[in-house]
Amino acid sequence: MSRVVHFQWRSRCRIWLSVLAAALLAAGAFGTAFAQEDVLSKVRISLSVEPPTLSFGDEVTFTLEVTHPNDHRVVIQRLPPNSSWGQFEVREQSKAQTVVNDDGMMTTTQTITAVVFGRGTVQTPDLPISVRGPDGTVEQAFPLPKELTVGSVLPGPDAEPKDIRPQADLSTPILEQPIVQGAATLTGLIILLGALITLFVLGYLVYRRLRSDEGLPVVDTRTPWEIAIEELDRIERLDLPEDGRFKEHYTLVADAMRVYVQAMYLRDVSPVDAIDMTTDEIWAALRRSTLNYDDAKLVLDLLQEADLVKFAKYTPAVSQAYEASGQARYIVEVTRPAFQPEEPSQNGTYTQQEAPA
Repeated sequence: MSRVVHFQWRSRCRIWLSVLAAALLAAGAFGTAFAQEDVLSKVRISLSVEPPTLSFGDEVTFTLEVTHPNDHRVVIQRLPPNSSWGQFEVREQSKAQTVVNDDGMMTTTQTITAVVFGRGTVQTPDLPISVRGPDGTVEQAFPLPKELTVGSVLPGPDAEPKDIRPQADLSTPILEQPIVQGAATLTGLIILLGALITLFVLGYLVYRRLRSDEGLPVVDTRTPWEIAIEELDRIERLDLPEDGRFKEHYTLVADAMRVYVQAMYLRDVSPVDAIDMTTDEIWAALRRSTLNYDDAKLVLDLLQEADLVKFAKYTPAVSQAYEASGQARYIVEVTRPAFQPEEPSQNGTYTQQEAPA
């Protein structure tokens, strides 16, 4: 009898433990979903297009506005100049500008200038927007697509036809044509001689300028974040993960990040260049720099992932490899100064500046 009671008691305990475990899992899933929803719950995205009426080959300006709380950080994906973006070709993408609204919220605005190469009904392509909450959670959002009507540049059916220019009269011998006779006049010879002298002088000045510039060092006037973004653009164009060349891809991404943090934060912290440091040495140097802990941890995570691929023979998925370069781009965007300084400080470093309220 005691064995039966003991068996029933154990069965009930197992049932209650199963119910408790299921409740904990459901609570965790609900908490995660709530946190993800909470990051974007107060974010509003709007996209406007100018001009409203377009023809094939016209230039169009997209204005993207993201309204968000002041403890959220917004990063809009950069589109390389002259790159295809749906049925548009990007000409220019302005720097994001953030202002504080009267209600305490912030609005981040960016414009994209592009040329439309579609006809009929054209839809605006996706543009990923990364939103980072105060707890470090990063979510992606997209503006609602807009449909644009693009007309043809060909004339309508009611356009009045124009006369075709008649053929030239060649009944007179070519040497007796007025244009040939005019070129042989003294005035024509003087004009020709003046043009030759001008070309000779310009050529000589260009030659002297090139000779004077020989041996001068080439100075790169780009900022560290501009150098990093352009290098990441070049790496992504190589498409190394598609060919299974993960080690080369991660090596290039990690080196770009090392060069960036060296120029921005480690120049006065460590006598050793970041490109020659181990990941642990870079982490220790970053902890002594002015970079905040959360952003320094993002750099550490990226370099550790690259070390796994380079030294532990870890093979990531293709999408994960592309996300590594995207994560590097995100780190550069959130750690660069809010406004670009006119020139570096005396020791050659760039420091972050606070945006005016």
